[in-house]
Amino acid sequence: MNFGKKLKNLRLQKAVTQEQFAACLNISPQAVSKWENGLTLPDIQLLPEISVYFGVTIDELFELTDQRHLQRIENMLETQRTIEQADFTYAQNFLQTKLAQKESMPKCLTLLSSLYNHKAAQYSSLAEYYAKEALLLEPENKQNHSNLCEAQRGTSPDWHLFSHTERIRYYQDFVRRNPGYARGYLWLLDELIADNRCSEAETVLSQLSALDHSCRIPLYQGHIAWAKGQQAQALQIWETMAADFANDWLAQLCMADCLAHICRYEDAILYYQKALALQPVPRYTDAYLSMAQLHEIQKDYGNAIRDWEGVLKICRDEWDIQEGEAIDHPKREIARLQELLSQ
Repeated sequence: MNFGKKLKNLRLQKAVTQEQFAACLNISPQAVSKWENGLTLPDIQLLPEISVYFGVTIDELFELTDQRHLQRIENMLETQRTIEQADFTYAQNFLQTKLAQKESMPKCLTLLSSLYNHKAAQYSSLAEYYAKEALLLEPENKQNHSNLCEAQRGTSPDWHLFSHTERIRYYQDFVRRNPGYARGYLWLLDELIADNRCSEAETVLSQLSALDHSCRIPLYQGHIAWAKGQQAQALQIWETMAADFANDWLAQLCMADCLAHICRYEDAILYYQKALALQPVPRYTDAYLSMAQLHEIQKDYGNAIRDWEGVLKICRDEWDIQEGEAIDHPKREIARLQELLSQ
């Protein structure tokens, strides 16, 4: 941020001396000189007065590098639940402008995708709210239920609407173009198994096994067996996976996810706790988030609150996140659960 250079340019454009500018702020000309030479920065409380004096926004007082702009947009996406239209327009325009630069194109494309997903989530939240309000007035209106289903990404019996054909087609082509990237096969496997296309999934898993020797191979073997109706075999595969990778936090987390999917909630919680104990710091919050849902499903609101408190502790103590949506969301959930607990 070259504040001094920007300030000097604004002062010269306004045709005032350092002394005249300093007098308006009730400070010394020497302080202005130090700002312009990059030796010091003004007190944050002076920034509104400076911006008013020059007729610019506070943001415009700082000339950010492209990298700083990218970091600012990235932080905005991570911390803000709702992005105001002015901030959205700023981010969109900056990123689209920088697409012409080869070195920044990959990062800008990623952030544009994240930006539009963030905006879509905001609109989905609004759609959900209005659909619920409409259902209070017209509980038998099919369109209201359809709107709520779409907003919440719910399930539907209409196969052609909710199958994963398009994503399968994309990732089939993706792995052909990127055969050495193991995670590409995982994305494809998830969609094939979700649509019960088990024979194709087995072929893809065989290709993946040449690249990946982690717990993911038995994990997906179990998923395919379950999708084929071989539940006992699937459970045996997963139990063997958890034993063979007993010191691998990811294997324990995957085992917990599998058990949660088949409603063995208490067993799942035990494995989530194992994953938390094994995971190196800084830990991810997935295990706590899953346990919070499972405890709430069982109406164990006290433990659900403690799980959300665990999320807050990890964010604050292990990731040094003290504000923003990562903190606000758990707080909202705790307040909601405390209300349920008091009823």
